[in-house]
Amino acid sequence: MTSTNESADPADQKQALRRAATQTRKLLFAQHTQADASVATHAEALLERFGKGIYAAYLPIRSELSPLPLVARLAESSVQTAMPITPAPGNPLDFRLWAPGDKLDDGPYDTKQPSATAPTCVPDIILAPMLAFDAACWRLGYGGGFYDRSIGGLRKAGRTVVAIGIAFSGQQVEHVPTGPYDMALDAVLTPDGLIMSS
Repeated sequence: MTSTNESADPADQKQALRRAATQTRKLLFAQHTQADASVATHAEALLERFGKGIYAAYLPIRSELSPLPLVARLAESSVQTAMPITPAPGNPLDFRLWAPGDKLDDGPYDTKQPSATAPTCVPDIILAPMLAFDAACWRLGYGGGFYDRSIGGLRKAGRTVVAIGIAFSGQQVEHVPTGPYDMALDAVLTPDGLIMSS
């Protein structure tokens, strides 16, 4: 799906891959209607491997695989959960405590987000949406850089934050082109289980 020419501009490679990956994800979303429930069945394995920190997820849009059943399972296990508030371009995400049933406000890009009055937090584990990933757990996002900026900023500040992508197994590609500010994920959670970075 992507060029192996190392001299090519990663930004151009990413744009080409985004187009193809968007179509692939739409097909997977239509074919696997119970995939979000399957992801939730791995909650215990996730907790065994990464512990009971604050888990920040996302409110799905378009054909993103929903983490909400997983978030519900985590909350039922007395785990604190959070969601991001999307900031202005060029800034990191702002995370606020949120659990299923809590108030949501309208956000940018046709999104929903926690209320501005919800308590802020620093997550220990970030569950991120994506368009594609590879065996090394490099993530292809939408190009806004919000997750890379957030993960990089927390790590630079000395926080040990685990980054886990949520995706269909079929979103894996041979190679995700990367730039200097991209952050690799520690793992990807699919309906079939956890894929650790190789």
